[in-house]
Formats: sequence, structure tokens, C-alpha cells
Amino acid sequence: MRVAQAADRSGNPSTAAVFYRRAFDLDASNADAALGLAHALTVQGDADQATETLRTALARVAASDSVRVRKALGDLLVLSHRPTEAVAVFRAGLDRLPNEVPLLIGLGVAQDNCRDHAAAQAAYRKALTIEPGSIAGRNDLGLSIALAGDTDTALETLRQVRAEIVANGGEANDLATIDGNLALVYAMQGNLAGAARSARGAASDPTDLAANMKFYSALAPGSGASSGLPSTPEE
Repeated sequence: MRVAQAADRSGNPSTAAVFYRRAFDLDASNADAALGLAHALTVQGDADQATETLRTALARVAASDSVRVRKALGDLLVLSHRPTEAVAVFRAGLDRLPNEVPLLIGLGVAQDNCRDHAAAQAAYRKALTIEPGSIAGRNDLGLSIALAGDTDTALETLRQVRAEIVANGGEANDLATIDGNLALVYAMQGNLAGAARSARGAASDPTDLAANMKFYSALAPGSGASSGLPSTPEE
């Protein structure tokens, strides 16, 4: 595990995968080995093998590790454009642990990717009754509201979350995620100036910013693109 983690930190996923796999073969109940191997495989483009690794681990890890392995599996299925399978994975976990916030938020993201926005919002709202300050839950709820067509309420929700992150000195990554989603919602309204302002907070690289602006322009009404967001909403 130490060798695998060192390779991971140095940006060498192929070596990391070799040593994580050895650790996982020796002990398939080791959640850290399974998660590390799945991550290294995904980075190398082998999402199918990463999925199988996590499925194998889920059947063997201790109950205390099951939530994070299940969350990783569901998230990977969403990223692999298999949201229906992800919904099943999250629901199976919630049948046993109905108040696990990470699983509720993961379920919501999967349901949004299935275009079942009402169910997704119910999942986010349940998560927020358990953990009212969850940035991920509030962010994803705002994005889901936008996907369902109510961009005004989505903007109000996301702006409030952003203001609280700034006021509380929150994480820069959280702020960048909110800014990216605000840009998306502005673009859905056809407000490309607003999208550009928010996009600057989400992308520090000018090349990324230019690419994002092309995407936001395509989202704007009248662009000829279908309304809505990409198949994997940001978290």
C-alpha cells in the first residue's frame, strides 16, 4: 500500500495500479486497496475493470467501509454513462442505511442523469434535513432545479450557497464548483455575460475558460443545442 500510494502521489497510475492490485489480491476486504486500484484504473481509462473491482470489494469490505466503496461505485457508474445502474447501487445501500448523506446525494446525481429531477430533488432535500450545511447537497439541488427548468430559483439557491462559502472562508474547490454551476445556469438563461463572470472563478487557465465559454454559448437559448446540462452534473 505504501508503494502504491507513493506512485499515486507522483502521478504514476500504472505503477500504483500494480501495487494496489497486489494488496487487493492479498486482502479483498481492504477498502483502501480497492478504492486506490479503482482510481488508478479509471485514470488509465479502464472504467470497466475499476467497476468490477469496486463490486468485488463491496461484497467483502467491513460494514464501516461499505458507504465509501458504494459511493465510489455509484459515482463511477454515473461517469461511465450508466446512471440506471448507479441508481440501483445507491438504493441498495439506502435500503440498509436510509440516512447516509453521501448515498442520498449520490442517488440524486444518478437520478438527475436519468432525467428524473423530481426524485433527485427529493433525495437532496432528505440529505439536507439530515445535514443542512452540506455544500454538495445544496449545490446539486440548485443544479437539479435548473435542469428541471426553474433557472431563477436555481440562481437564487446557488448564489446563497456561494455567499455563505465566501462569508465562512470555505474551500476554494467548493467555490469553483459553485461558480461553474452558476455559469451553466446563466448560460441556460442566455446571459452569457453572467456566465463569463462566474466562469472566471471556476477556471484559472485561460484555455479552459475559452473552452468553457464555447460550451456555455452552445447552451444558450436559440443556439440550436438541446436545453439542459451534460450527462454528468458537477458535484
